[in-house]
Amino acid sequence: MLSGLPLLGTITGAIIFIVIACARFKWHPFLALLTAALLTAVVVGMPLAEIAMTANDGFGNMMTHIGLVVILGTLIGTVLEKSGATLRIADAIIGFFGKDRPVLAITVIGAVVGIPIFCDSGFVILNGLTRPLSRESGKSYRAIVSGLAGGLYITHTLLPPHPGSIAGAANLGLGQHLGTVILTGLLISVPATVICWLFASRFLHKMEDTGEAVEEITEIPPQLPALWKSSLPVIVPVLLIAAGSIPGLIALPPGLKNILLFIGSPLLALLVGLILSLLLLPKKGAAVFNQWMMEAIRHAGPILILVGAGGVFGNVLKKTPLADMVQAWVSNGSFSPLLFLLIAYAIGTLLKTAQGSTTSTIIVATSILSPIAGIAGFTEPMSLSLLLSATAAGAMMISHTNDAYFWVIAQFSGLTMQQTYRSFSLLSVVLSVASLLFVMIAASLLL
Repeated sequence: MLSGLPLLGTITGAIIFIVIACARFKWHPFLALLTAALLTAVVVGMPLAEIAMTANDGFGNMMTHIGLVVILGTLIGTVLEKSGATLRIADAIIGFFGKDRPVLAITVIGAVVGIPIFCDSGFVILNGLTRPLSRESGKSYRAIVSGLAGGLYITHTLLPPHPGSIAGAANLGLGQHLGTVILTGLLISVPATVICWLFASRFLHKMEDTGEAVEEITEIPPQLPALWKSSLPVIVPVLLIAAGSIPGLIALPPGLKNILLFIGSPLLALLVGLILSLLLLPKKGAAVFNQWMMEAIRHAGPILILVGAGGVFGNVLKKTPLADMVQAWVSNGSFSPLLFLLIAYAIGTLLKTAQGSTTSTIIVATSILSPIAGIAGFTEPMSLSLLLSATAAGAMMISHTNDAYFWVIAQFSGLTMQQTYRSFSLLSVVLSVASLLFVMIAASLLL
């Protein structure tokens, strides 16, 4: 089997192949990942009889750890979106901050709403708030649009239950430590949200606003649900997962420990969140709920096959001598944990800039990193969570024309492509670099 520089060159070639196949030839990431994994296995000299078994094991193990969690997270997000719960949460945040601070309010709205639902769906739903806020406050429309887009983007990238974060956590062995992943994500998301607000309000407010906002195509319920009903499906799963992290922090009696581990498992926590979301259904809403579920499952399907393909690629890499090479580099002092975080960020940046999808980037990048993370000294939940955050920070790097979210912002805000480049694309670079900075600060203090 290949080792040394030939092995490193083969893996580098596989990464380049994925980038070119997705960016230049528009392959679906599933096909690119699967092809790269199989070609890598052949080139490095893996016995042919083991290749199919290795691929199947990688796909199956990933589905075992993360499949139901991805589905449940997608279901909750769909119910919140369709029921109008996200708009109800947004109204409460605007009421709290007041309409005289529209950029701050809309940025926080984006960050909060972006936790349970996808950033593109969130923007479509909430874009209707931007024009009225701009008119009533006299503040820059583009700054308000950028604040909303940036807030959604931050939590979409850094926090579960988004598929990228959950799949990346599973790749790195954090499937049962989502509480730590959430804590670390919040540690980076909160200051990043502040940076988003400051940058949008201070540097984007002078740009000339042209273009008209496009009317949303999402159906909004005639009456929004109560705030407590809207909040429960978001807050309760987070609290349960946090409770499940307590046994890892302090010594507890065995009975209490087992109870907390049970109620804090991501599967049970998200299932409770889904059950609580039933409170948002209209009367006689069984048919409506079934329709929403079908839509959510259709949305989760492509994500699941991509997650599985990432598992295949990662499992193939685990079978190569790559881990031994990294062990030798670590023993020789060739790089430190901080350097490894920079490598993770660079991989995320390369993949995101080339192929556009944040979710795909996190899944692919963590598949590449997972076989060597432990050898590089990343073994504890906190250090692995910081590694995931560094990868996610790279996955935020410049959102441009190959990113579907870029076009959602442009089309629904009424901004031209040039204006979107000069506002959100620029903001995405700032958020990526700022998130990396916060990761490196946290790592310096905690590792």
